[in-house]
Amino acid sequence: MRANYFLTFLAACIYTNASSQIPTGYYSTAENKSDQELKNALHNIIDDHQEYYYSSTTDILRESDVDPNDQRNVILLYTGESVDAEDDYPGIWNKEHVWPQSRGDFGRTWGAGSDVHNLRACNGSINSSRSNFNFDFCYNSCDNLFGGSKKNEEIEIFEPRDEDKGDVARIIFYMDVRYEGDSGELDLEMTENYQYGNSPRHAVRSTLLVWHNQDPVDDFERNRNNVIYDYQGNRNPFIDHPELVNHLWGDKQNQQWNSSLSISLDLKDEVFIPNPVKTEYLNLESDINYTQIELIDMRGKVIRQLSGYVNRIQMPTSKGIYFLNLKHDNKVILKKLIISSF
Repeated sequence: MRANYFLTFLAACIYTNASSQIPTGYYSTAENKSDQELKNALHNIIDDHQEYYYSSTTDILRESDVDPNDQRNVILLYTGESVDAEDDYPGIWNKEHVWPQSRGDFGRTWGAGSDVHNLRACNGSINSSRSNFNFDFCYNSCDNLFGGSKKNEEIEIFEPRDEDKGDVARIIFYMDVRYEGDSGELDLEMTENYQYGNSPRHAVRSTLLVWHNQDPVDDFERNRNNVIYDYQGNRNPFIDHPELVNHLWGDKQNQQWNSSLSISLDLKDEVFIPNPVKTEYLNLESDINYTQIELIDMRGKVIRQLSGYVNRIQMPTSKGIYFLNLKHDNKVILKKLIISSF
């Protein structure tokens, strides 16, 4: 039991770091730009990353896709399974190219083929079922797959489970911006219409925009983004600044983007937690209006969750160490607290 406590505490520390600040000035050249100028600026920021042999990306995925509650495991895309990180191909999991290799026929070599932002640990069977299908909602004649995803073989569409929809969308957005056809690379483009064959196109854009909003950025994605940045030297802008999606493909294309409109993570220093907590209710002394507050025990279980603009939460009756997950906009602040007797 003590070992489990340690792993959970270690995971909490890792995910606290996952909420760390974006490198100062990283997006400065994209400031106050809109539409195509903004896209070009973002491309130049994330272009020319450090590349790795495809075989080397497995070890990076063991770190980037780690289960925060069990450091020995990775979390699989499309199913949410937590499996032994060492049990890769031909074992339980292999590597999924979210933007399929065949959509541009880029294989597994340099560039898009070994870009870890585009790779996810995945159940091998579900990976095969997904094939290179278009991403879209599946309403009719759907095969229900293990883990909650669906597909329609006849019209070649694949719908991930709800928990992965936003993750998938933000990877496709990244690929669209990262690969623009310069330096001998492919020009990958999202489209509205279904795509078949080997053209460097992927659909469905409007569906991906919906999924981006339905499934917001979470700590898993933030940690993944930071880990990959440490290796490749580039980031996924749509994880760091989800609002960029509307400026490129949504209703703000004619509006200039400015990072100052995003909430600074320095706000975490303004959240005061009186440890130990000796009151039945904890009032969060901050000017921040949280959109969600989660109280998490040492095993990683969410024991209380409040949504809406809340600044007060009831404490558990059992003594011990807990964590508060405070969500504001698309940012997360993690705070440790100690429950003493009331």
